[in-house]
Amino acid sequence: MKNFSRILMAGAALAVLAGCATKRLPSEDLEVPILYPEEIAILKNPNIPSNSEEKYNAIKRLIKKVDFTFTREAKTINDLLYFGDGVPDSTDRPDRTITFNYQYGDHYVRLVFALYQTVVLRADVIEK
Repeated sequence: MKNFSRILMAGAALAVLAGCATKRLPSEDLEVPILYPEEIAILKNPNIPSNSEEKYNAIKRLIKKVDFTFTREAKTINDLLYFGDGVPDSTDRPDRTITFNYQYGDHYVRLVFALYQTVVLRADVIEK
């Protein structure tokens, strides 16, 4: 009976852990620029406004494949997104929040990064 309950508990634990696994790559992964160069090129293009259909579709495709909540360095943000699209809440403080808002029509994707100097403390992705 003890063996059966142990097997049952192990199976339940595996089911929970497997169900929680993310299918997306962490934003810090070195393969992200290699796997998604088109989307990153569009997002880093300063000639395309952040409220364009092109940037909105690029960020939609990217957030389906890349998990931005794993972002821990400001360098990663700079590698994947155009800094000019970000709106900081303060430029003269070491702790700040930078918001990237990509919208088209009445839909948007908002990426909010809370930083302390060059370390990302929290990252949120809001989609409507």
